Amino acid sequence: MGRFVIVISLSGICLLYCISCIVKPPYVPLDVLASQSHNYENELIKTKGLVVDLLNLSDGNMLLNIMDNGTELPVFVSSSDKDSEKLMLRYGDEIELQGRIQLYSGKYEIVASKSGIRKIKSDNSSDNNAHFVAEIAEHPSNYEGRRIRVVGYICKVYKRIFYLCGDNKTSTEYQYRMRVIAERLAEPGLEKGDKVIADGVLVYNPGDMRYELKLISLSCL
Repeated sequence: MGRFVIVISLSGICLLYCISCIVKPPYVPLDVLASQSHNYENELIKTKGLVVDLLNLSDGNMLLNIMDNGTELPVFVSSSDKDSEKLMLRYGDEIELQGRIQLYSGKYEIVASKSGIRKIKSDNSSDNNAHFVAEIAEHPSNYEGRRIRVVGYICKVYKRIFYLCGDNKTSTEYQYRMRVIAERLAEPGLEKGDKVIADGVLVYNPGDMRYELKLISLSCL
């Protein structure tokens, strides 16, 4: 009798495991999530969107912002994931992800692992792709002498120089910052916190021992 009970118990566990492997999380569009018409807190969902912001945090985690149907939501990617493969994401990449919903400051945030994120569409061979400030800052020599497009936030503005940062926080401390040199600013109304794409050539300034972007054109987002 005892052996029979054990067999039944093991069979039940195996059945539950098989069901969990077969049942997939529901697809929920970003605009439905943002409307909070249904309580998705702690639920596992699947969604998709375009990468419009990417920030590598000092603790090794990553924060993405994705957009779809005019709705933007943050995605927190934990570094505790055992997958050591680095996410090579760029501005405008379309991704599909699976993650759990949590409330942060009263708004939904998606918590995902690197293995739960998959690119749907990306043309990394095109020179028209925009790079994030952090992407350039980590390996600037790879881009030296090349014309590139960099997306970021204005953190300082001078007459012919401005600084492009990877985030729009109000403090003066930034993990990554790029100096942009312009003959003249095509957008004289630039202010701190503006999100832009700077098109230019990355050069090394031996006098200041740093890389700078020689601006060709600038577009506000």
